[in-house]
Amino acid sequence: MNRITLLTILAIILTVPCFAQESSIVKTVDSLTLIWDREAVILETYDGMKEYCTNGQHRRNTINLVKVIHHYDSVLYKTVSRKYDESQDEEAHATLKDIEKLEKDYTTKNFLDFIHTECSEFNEIEKNYGRSKGKKYDKEVEKMEKELVKYVGAITGQIDIIDEHVHHLEGL
Repeated sequence: MNRITLLTILAIILTVPCFAQESSIVKTVDSLTLIWDREAVILETYDGMKEYCTNGQHRRNTINLVKVIHHYDSVLYKTVSRKYDESQDEEAHATLKDIEKLEKDYTTKNFLDFIHTECSEFNEIEKNYGRSKGKKYDKEVEKMEKELVKYVGAITGQIDIIDEHVHHLEGL
């Protein structure tokens, strides 16, 4: 098993019990953020897409990680909503808005649609240019990586923002 597979499995196993205790939310956010950040570095590269598109276990682990993050966001949203209802705390309000953005703009379905399109593109690049590995191949790889960095980077940024908010709300 590669390192990301182990990290993903560990995150899923360790995260589930953490949902039961609100005091563990900060640790849970930190763990998921760290694991996503590592996976994002992989997914932003052509080689990472090759791994995702051709390795079923890696693909399943990544999809499970995305599902856990979204499940966690739902739990976090409810927890922060209660805090906001009690205190009208500005940081809680900002956190809710950022969770809503992640849940609206980067749903699991949106992620899967994007990544499926990128796998199709990966397959086309390999089919049409993979044997020659010339300038056209390099250009197509670079084009794909720009799209990956843009999309995955946006998700990563949103997750990181939520992580920062939660540290300001440690009194949950």
